[in-house]
Amino acid sequence: MEISKELHFGLDENGWILASKVTDGHEHDSSQVPNLLAQVDRDIERFVGDRIYDQERVYEAVDHHSPGAEVVVQPRKDAVLSNNPVRASSYRDHHIAEIQSKGWFEWKRQSGYYLQSHAENVFYRYKKIIGRRMGAKNDEAQKRKAVIGCAILNQMLEMGEPLSYAVG
Repeated sequence: MEISKELHFGLDENGWILASKVTDGHEHDSSQVPNLLAQVDRDIERFVGDRIYDQERVYEAVDHHSPGAEVVVQPRKDAVLSNNPVRASSYRDHHIAEIQSKGWFEWKRQSGYYLQSHAENVFYRYKKIIGRRMGAKNDEAQKRKAVIGCAILNQMLEMGEPLSYAVG
């Protein structure tokens, strides 16, 4: 029986992979935030994530790693303002209030949430270039493949995009 594996990334605002972690497929994505942040050796200014990261432990991990970092996480659809606002939930409460007053699309545009699309782009590139499967039989080899794959994607990013122009 093959155990499902999952690859998690930590990116900067330009799509560079700063951190990665291979886990068993049953682990929740938000539980990996402290592990990924531990690989980043500088303070971050902003953490952006989708609804799956709307967890108190994510806000706490970001605050622990980089006090003062902005947390831009799309609240779950059933999210409500907290009764006891503290540092960890203040960004969340602000986002909920902004969504209620301006709507989803305007909040996404103004908050910088669209930076989350960089993560989707990196996952797409990884799957297309490196492959969808871990391809190795043991955990250490899978981790090495992931590290090498991330280095390849970063190298490709460093090389830059090709210049394209119309011919004719």
